[in-house]
Amino acid sequence: MISFIRGYYTVTVEGIGTESFLNYLIRNKIYVYNVNRIDKNKIQFNIDRGNLKELKRIYRSNKFDIKVKKQTGIPFIARRIYTYRGMVICAMASLVILMSTSQFVTDVYITAPEGIDKSALKKELYIQGVKPGVYKKSIDRKIVRENIMSKFKQIAYVSINVKGTNIFVNITKKDESKNAEENSNYCNIIATKDGIIEKVVPRSGEAIVNEGDIVKKGDVLINGANTSALPEVWATTFYEAKKSSNYMDIKNQRTDNKKKVYTISFYDKKYKILRNIKYKNYEIENKTYQLRLGDYTFPIKITVSTFYETKKTENKIDVEKLKKELSAQVLKDLEYKIPVSARYIDVKDKYNVNKSMIEYVVTVTTSEDIAQLDILSKSEAEAIIKSNLEKKKQEEGEQKTSNPKNRPINDIRNEFKEEDIKTNTDEKENQ
Repeated sequence: MISFIRGYYTVTVEGIGTESFLNYLIRNKIYVYNVNRIDKNKIQFNIDRGNLKELKRIYRSNKFDIKVKKQTGIPFIARRIYTYRGMVICAMASLVILMSTSQFVTDVYITAPEGIDKSALKKELYIQGVKPGVYKKSIDRKIVRENIMSKFKQIAYVSINVKGTNIFVNITKKDESKNAEENSNYCNIIATKDGIIEKVVPRSGEAIVNEGDIVKKGDVLINGANTSALPEVWATTFYEAKKSSNYMDIKNQRTDNKKKVYTISFYDKKYKILRNIKYKNYEIENKTYQLRLGDYTFPIKITVSTFYETKKTENKIDVEKLKKELSAQVLKDLEYKIPVSARYIDVKDKYNVNKSMIEYVVTVTTSEDIAQLDILSKSEAEAIIKSNLEKKKQEEGEQKTSNPKNRPINDIRNEFKEEDIKTNTDEKENQ
């Protein structure tokens, strides 16, 4: 270690009688250590940096071949640094910049299950400060987590992990079965699609629509039905499917002309190096280049957009063959749309030819049951039962008061008493 601090040379000596040369060095008080014999007439050893001048003097007065193989130690390193000080300063500056940029967020990656609006979540994270260019330690993950969970009720937990310059946000969705209210055996019947009511079979509940009414998808048809006696609602429905194609096969063929546009992104800011592109028709190919070092992602991205000039080529297609293809595609779409239980009433089809386009349209009129269950919770079912009971009481009460024969005797006696009291008070006032 002391030799490394002071600096030393690794020297090789070649010639006959190398041992006598070592003895001569020792007699001249030159400290020699780590002596190794390489071959019969060649040895290698180390000497301190201060003894090099004396070694050079001895070298001139003998016939041995002496070479300095290596320089080791702090003084030699310092000399090299001083010689290449410009490069060293740039390296230090780059290191400082690298260390400073590693403290800022480069990218935010969001993993969310189905049912979570990813764009709305990204906006909310941006508002909370989880975005590119933000100092990593300024993000309070606990506060961000609480704010996100309060804004999005369907989120059970938000995991925010920082790896290098990247932030990974993982969303856990709530179990819908735990959040949902306990269901009852009552339901509303709603329309699965638009249509004209043909027949209503209300086995339970109160029918809201009648024959001939026009309903839309989601409208309530029967209120307060029981799942043990499901109603039926038949309606006339309409299905339309259309497919179009160009009977002039137009293809874009690339020419030999192309131009490149460079976009430099620094965090969430973009700078474009624009070029004058005068192509009328063109295709674009984008390639993004980004430098990564382990978990560290450099905040600079370069996107190269290549514009290829294209020219259109037209080839006429057999019209009859194209019509058959369109017909097969439309019928296949209708098979997926129309349920098996539907009854066909009418089918109409037509071809529309406009310029270079052919369109095939098929309209099908069917009759089908459009009833769909909308299960009510216990609280909703209790509210419906209470409202029905109140209606019955009101109806019964109106019948009792409207029919004098059904009125109780006590009520008649009370009326006579009230009339006597009124007459007595009138007489007193007149006196």
